[in-house]
Amino acid sequence: MKPHEPAGSSLDPPPKFVGQTLRSLLLNPWELITKWNTKTAALSALYRGVIFLIASAPSYSAADLRAAATEAAFGATFAGFVGTITQQLRFAQPRWQAQLVIVGVIPLAFQSGEIIAHTAAGTQSFHAGMIASAAATALSAAFNLFIMRRGALLVGREGRPFLHDLGSLPKLIVMFVVSGALFTWRLLGGIGRFCSRDTTVSS
Repeated sequence: MKPHEPAGSSLDPPPKFVGQTLRSLLLNPWELITKWNTKTAALSALYRGVIFLIASAPSYSAADLRAAATEAAFGATFAGFVGTITQQLRFAQPRWQAQLVIVGVIPLAFQSGEIIAHTAAGTQSFHAGMIASAAATALSAAFNLFIMRRGALLVGREGRPFLHDLGSLPKLIVMFVVSGALFTWRLLGGIGRFCSRDTTVSS
């Protein structure tokens, strides 16, 4: 923008809205394939298989290895599509709707598909692994949204080399943990003030 042009001029890119973004993806599903996020897929395959294998312990067997492979394959496939959606929605308005879709609706869809995948693969016992995976799904969805808003794990013209993203992950993890702790502190403080005010009014 030139110095003499006011903010909000016609040269500024129009804001993206959640409904419009999702509608565009539904009308052009090919984008989910052509812009499939290889970075989120690779990371998901790595940690999901390990988490599922550890949670399915203590006895390792061929069935456990098959379950871990199923988890890694399904997680990678789904995570690639989720990464694409998250990248498109990361700055969409209103933000609370984008966060609800990414951290709530998508993980729920993932868990439903995960149950189907393991049932089809013949996984005998995967309750512990599913519980661990559900927690990892919600946490990773929030983390991916957080770091994508800061330029990491993006693909296409907005993306950077994968090794550069990996190098920035330790710092982003610390920022994510601190941000979560501060959010929890403010939330508990707000609840405490509300309860205190309610008690005062009642008395």
